[in-house]
Amino acid sequence: MDSMMEHGQPASDGTSSDVAALRAELAELRARMDSYERMLQIRDAALAHAAQPIPAAEAPPAVLADPLPPSFEIAADQLLPVHDGFYQLEWGPEGAFRWTGPGEDVHFEAWVDREEPLTVTLRLFHFGTPANAKELTLEVDGASYALTRRGNEKLLRSDPIAPRAGDGPTRITLKVPHLHSPSARGQADKRTLGVAFQRLRIERA
Repeated sequence: MDSMMEHGQPASDGTSSDVAALRAELAELRARMDSYERMLQIRDAALAHAAQPIPAAEAPPAVLADPLPPSFEIAADQLLPVHDGFYQLEWGPEGAFRWTGPGEDVHFEAWVDREEPLTVTLRLFHFGTPANAKELTLEVDGASYALTRRGNEKLLRSDPIAPRAGDGPTRITLKVPHLHSPSARGQADKRTLGVAFQRLRIERA
């Protein structure tokens, strides 16, 4: 009998250990299931929130650009780029001027309303050579416009310039057919000059 009890004792201890291990594993599985269930709840809540329609954002109010002015003026004492055909600023008895050159084309950029026909008035300090008084022309949007001198003044006015759609700048090109150099008359100035520009004004015809 004692022998049987001695042999049975180890079997009882082994069974208790196995049960304890199973209980520990079961507790761990339950904890994992609880964690998974919580994760699923969070996912379902996120999906439900994402499914709700998002209210459309209100469109910002339209920004209206300022209309372009009906006239625009460019003067010799303004910053006129060299690459547009201008030399440095000079002063004479009639005020500021700039010689054009060394090429025949002189470019201006005017921000002006083009819904109606426009005219250009050009004031010069000197024609450079007498022939320029009758042969200067303007080019706008690829079209050529004659310049007519007013009496004996160094003031010229263009033919009406055609309207144009759009609100971008208007590029005006003054064509100076006759150039000269003071050095040809023995002077120290070796520049190639066109006309002595003072002011340009573009406005409704």
